[in-house]
Amino acid sequence: MRDEHSYNTSRSDIILKEYGRNIEGLVQFISSLEDKSLRTQYAYTLIALMKQLHPIQKQLNDSQQRIWDHLQVMSDFKLDIDSPYPAPKENMMFSKPRRVEYTQSNIRFRHFGKNLEAMVQSALELEAKEDVELAFSKIVKLMKSFYSAQVNNQIEDDVIMNTLSILSKGKVNMKEVKAKYPDAFKNVKLPSNTAVTTSSSNNSSSKSKKRRKKRRK
Repeated sequence: MRDEHSYNTSRSDIILKEYGRNIEGLVQFISSLEDKSLRTQYAYTLIALMKQLHPIQKQLNDSQQRIWDHLQVMSDFKLDIDSPYPAPKENMMFSKPRRVEYTQSNIRFRHFGKNLEAMVQSALELEAKEDVELAFSKIVKLMKSFYSAQVNNQIEDDVIMNTLSILSKGKVNMKEVKAKYPDAFKNVKLPSNTAVTTSSSNNSSSKSKKRRKKRRK
């Protein structure tokens, strides 16, 4: 007895799963037609159906050409029609993308990032000594603000001075910078909720006491 059922496990793999097996069957049917003008006519009709199945394609910049390329892919690049776009080549569609090279530069202090090194180098390129020291004082302010924002704690001045001395290779005397610009080394005010918590707890305790007095009365 002949088995009339057809299972997906016995069929060939779907080339583009977003369109399904039925669309690929229509593509194969169009490819089997002998008349080129008829193949082209049916291809335009199938393209309209593919657009309805995937309306999100309309939002893409190359949506029109992309759908026609998908039609060629599902036909295994054998569909000969009068397409409004040049037929894609098989080696172009399945070629591997170009490998992106990543920078391998080492960061001395990773917790401060690469930008800190760039700022130090830019400050060292200044000609006047006063300008260099002023630039380093501003870098100190940034380091303190960034550290307090990320860790919610204060960073010690010795840590900042030692870090900048290493990055500048000892070209800048950080003790002189601290003496000239002491405001740059002031600790940044940290966000604290202790005052709000204390006041709210006092209010709640006072309210509870009033309720107890009313109950006693």
